[in-house]
Amino acid sequence: MKRILFLLFLTFCASACGGASEISNPTTKETLITSTTSNTTTTTTAVLTTTTTVSPSTTTVVPTTTVQSDSLKTTKPNKKPADRYSCNINDQGFCIFTGQPHQNYLKPRSRTVVNIEGLELFSIEEAVAVNSQGEMLIARGTPAFDGDQMSQKAQAVLSEDEKAFHRVMATMFGIRNQLMYKVENLNKENWDMYVEPLKEREIKETTFTDGATPRDNYYGRDGIFELAKNSNGRDIHHDVMKFLEESGLYLLCHVTSQEFNQMLADTHPERHDPCEDAGIETKIPWDLNL
Repeated sequence: MKRILFLLFLTFCASACGGASEISNPTTKETLITSTTSNTTTTTTAVLTTTTTVSPSTTTVVPTTTVQSDSLKTTKPNKKPADRYSCNINDQGFCIFTGQPHQNYLKPRSRTVVNIEGLELFSIEEAVAVNSQGEMLIARGTPAFDGDQMSQKAQAVLSEDEKAFHRVMATMFGIRNQLMYKVENLNKENWDMYVEPLKEREIKETTFTDGATPRDNYYGRDGIFELAKNSNGRDIHHDVMKFLEESGLYLLCHVTSQEFNQMLADTHPERHDPCEDAGIETKIPWDLNL
């Protein structure tokens, strides 16, 4: 009897254990299903995250384009171009500029462009200023540079302001050569001939050297000649360049229209109005008969 009861007990236990096993299986399956669902959710979330990441990257391109567009609208340079000039003091103590003279210029008291030996080349009516690459200079307030010269070309397509600009450049090329490269042999009579267009318009009449800083000082036509002839071994290239740049601008103010004068003010690197600084009361244009 005891043996029979023991066998029945074992049978019951086995049955109970098997039931427990069957109950745990659905739980396991459910867990797997839940895990799969979780993986699907995670995958979906990852896709959304990727989409969100791409969108800001595309958006950031727009501000960059806007900044570039704004910069192109700027009409005034932020600062004056760096000084590219210096001079060597020769054995006689003269300040001779580095670089090369302009190869041609307007002959004083004439309408003829000549080379540095004085040989006549062509009329000012068929001359335009070009840079060292042979490209015609744009009519504006930028001073002359090494390599600039006059080239023979018809002026039919040029405006009156552009024609006046090219004649100013031809005039300033001659004045620059005398002060920068030929000052050792320059005498007062020749200097007065070169600067006659400035004298006629009362440009650079006075010299002032009592300024608080060298920047406040300036030289007139006679003053810059005396300084150049008696520099006493001093590098005076800043004084010479200031005279040349301002003389060219003031001459340009006289011989061009009011609209051109306004453009000179709008594009001045130090935000000055050069034509106002010139103190012009009555404009004196180029004499068409000379």
